Amino acid sequence: MIAYVKGVVAHKDTKQVVVDVNGIGYAVDIPPKTGDDLPLVGEQVTFYTHYYQNRENDITLYGFTSRDALKVFEMALTVKGVGPALAQNIVAKLTPPQFQRAVHQGDTTTLMRVPRLGKENAHFIIMKLKKHMTKVKFEGEAGLARAGGADAEVIKILVNLGASELDAEQAVERAQKVLGESAQRENLVKQALRYIR
Repeated sequence: MIAYVKGVVAHKDTKQVVVDVNGIGYAVDIPPKTGDDLPLVGEQVTFYTHYYQNRENDITLYGFTSRDALKVFEMALTVKGVGPALAQNIVAKLTPPQFQRAVHQGDTTTLMRVPRLGKENAHFIIMKLKKHMTKVKFEGEAGLARAGGADAEVIKILVNLGASELDAEQAVERAQKVLGESAQRENLVKQALRYIR
């Protein structure tokens, strides 16, 4: 119904952003812990949105800063036992390629790192979505096709230093966004280490 909302950030907190679009304020629910990465109040923002109406006819507009994140959210919602709150947690914790690989490989351990996602839900997600995962293409990242080079080596180094594979992947992805795809391995390791708690 509403494919995206583009306007000025009028207000934001940890769960919701109000976007002023030509004098009309749209309340957009966002995934947990993503508010800090959004533009400041008064700046332009675009959310790709999912219009959701529950059984009590309450309407919520869920927003994501990329089409890939929206795609993961909507795929997760098709799984029995996964509601909007849990689907948002998935988007907040895993990048689209990480979610894709976890489902494709039947990796319940990675899925269970998502807050409130237990073993049963992880199995349901894998059973429901595994067949479709090889066909899913993400715009922003290479997904299943992403195999390594410097990435894999840097991830391996971080894991050897004590990071989990998931944390290492996320740290390397953030480091590459800062330093660029052509960054040297040594610099990637240093930058990625800053993001590992």
